[in-house]
Amino acid sequence: MAEKEDAMATPNAAMEIPEDGNTRISIREKLAYSLGDVASNVVWSAAGTYLTFYYTNSVAISAAAAGMIMLVSRIFDGISDIIMGGIIDKTKTRFGKARPWLLWMAGPFALASFLLFSVPRDWSDTGKIIYAFLTYNLMSTVVYTAINLSYGVMNAMMTSNLKDRASLNIYRMVGALLMGIAANLIVIPLVRLFGDGNETNPRGWSLTFLALGILATCLFLLCFFGTKERIYTEVKNKSDTSLIKSVPILFKNKFWVICLCASLIYSMTASMGAGAYFAQYYLGNVEYTGTLSMAMVVPMFIGLPVSGLLLSKFGKRNTILAGLLFGLLGYIIPLFNLYSFPLAMVGMLIRGVSMIPMVACGFAMLADVIDYHEWKFGIRTEGIVYSASSFGTKVGTGLGAGILGWSLSFGKYDGTLATQPSSAMRAIVFVFLILPLVGCVINIFLYSQYTLEKIYPKIISDLAERRKAGGTGND
Repeated sequence: MAEKEDAMATPNAAMEIPEDGNTRISIREKLAYSLGDVASNVVWSAAGTYLTFYYTNSVAISAAAAGMIMLVSRIFDGISDIIMGGIIDKTKTRFGKARPWLLWMAGPFALASFLLFSVPRDWSDTGKIIYAFLTYNLMSTVVYTAINLSYGVMNAMMTSNLKDRASLNIYRMVGALLMGIAANLIVIPLVRLFGDGNETNPRGWSLTFLALGILATCLFLLCFFGTKERIYTEVKNKSDTSLIKSVPILFKNKFWVICLCASLIYSMTASMGAGAYFAQYYLGNVEYTGTLSMAMVVPMFIGLPVSGLLLSKFGKRNTILAGLLFGLLGYIIPLFNLYSFPLAMVGMLIRGVSMIPMVACGFAMLADVIDYHEWKFGIRTEGIVYSASSFGTKVGTGLGAGILGWSLSFGKYDGTLATQPSSAMRAIVFVFLILPLVGCVINIFLYSQYTLEKIYPKIISDLAERRKAGGTGND
């Protein structure tokens, strides 16, 4: 595909000279950039929260099958991230190499959103599972990978100014969190509106996600037309940068591995997929799912704009570690009374506060890792390196969904029953509280090993000297 694009167009004049780091991004362009994450979360945040619930309670796919669909698909999806990273690195058009994918994939995103929540209920169990598997992979492995990974890479292509990179990340995360709140709050009311008052009506789910998909398409287009890639660097690598040779080198980059593993663990354990079941069977109302999600997201929405002060004073690593340690309370407090809505809300609020540092600088850390990768190995491949976060997020989410499905199945969960057996109730607690608690402890260890900030000033200095001298690599 990249070869075809090469023939279509060449980089525009504004991209022929590497951006010098002094060009600042306007607030208007930052807002436009944030719309890309808003668009993704219109659908993806809601799908992450409700898809398993839709499969089990609306179209009667077993919890075990739903978990297997998501796990296997997410493994494919994670691999596709690495491949897509290589495609982005080789894409050349007059719009840049990452930004044009927003234009090309905006329409397919709406279609895939609709198909994802349109499982034919009257098909056989096998037919429904096959349909769900194919549409989940169409959405996640193909469309979402192409558009969201490209969107993420744009951060490193729009500017090399460190302050603007961090600012772009905060703008996108605020937008994502705001839409995460809205999407999770409106899904069930919309499903009931389109489904004659019934949250299990398949028609209600299909029309809801068609509407959300169309909205996402419009937001992706606004992001595309409101932003610009400015950096076009042709780094003379000391080794072949083909995908086959580049990927193994990634695993020699210890900071990339840390970011990958931390992203995988976080995504596996922090999903709100179990939240719908906890709200339904412990708190007594599935609509509380959106309220719980809002309790976790609102603190992040408020805290992100001021998080830069903490990050600049204490550093990314130390701030993240402090947040994770505080976050342990968010999983412990609800255990004192699982049926208490106030305790559940307090727990979610604490979890939201604890996640602020990770959300604020997670993508900015990857931009630093890109610089380290070039400094250490003489190879600058933004798309492939950036795929660490996307790969970890998608495989982690798949593992989380798989664990949710298998745990419910092991606990004898039956979506047709109003009252679940005690084994199913224990399974819900395990996935909603115990598993995230364990994941939080693991991430505390992982981030304690992240020491890139200590050598980063030297990396930037060395890279500047090498580029002036026309060299590369860790010579």
